[in-house]
Amino acid sequence: MRKTAVTVLCVLIGTAGAAAAPPADLTVDHLLTLCTAPGVQEAAQEGDKLGWRRMSDADTSAWRSGFQAHNGGPVELVGWKRDGSEGAESLSYWMSVGRNGHQACAYSTPRPGALLDALKARLGPPDDFDSQPVIESTSAFWQRSGVAYQFTQVGTSALVNISRTR
Repeated sequence: MRKTAVTVLCVLIGTAGAAAAPPADLTVDHLLTLCTAPGVQEAAQEGDKLGWRRMSDADTSAWRSGFQAHNGGPVELVGWKRDGSEGAESLSYWMSVGRNGHQACAYSTPRPGALLDALKARLGPPDDFDSQPVIESTSAFWQRSGVAYQFTQVGTSALVNISRTR
């Protein structure tokens, strides 16, 4: 009985620590794994590993309505958001049907840090690269095995879009 009580106590302590763990930083490997997932369910499983707040239907309804009106077909979407002291990060994944059916992923961060360097290390030199130091703007584009990767940085904010035509 005493051994069982100790075991239960250890499990509860371990679970409490896991639940209270801070949200994970998004690595380029995790970003690319999530963004190249074959479907929304697989992307959701990957994204939930981050521990970020899952966006609700209310969070995404305006985007979804605008996208469906533009695309002419339904879209499945899952997204996450993390608010930090330096600003908000968001990550979303969607699959659409319609005249421009595709699967895509977008990651936005106010702390781009070495994100471009990590993308270059993983994908190789960009197919297209432009840097405008005067206006603090950088863009890079890669096309690899039917997947388009686009990095855009303006000032201290960056956006990565990854898409595949279906």
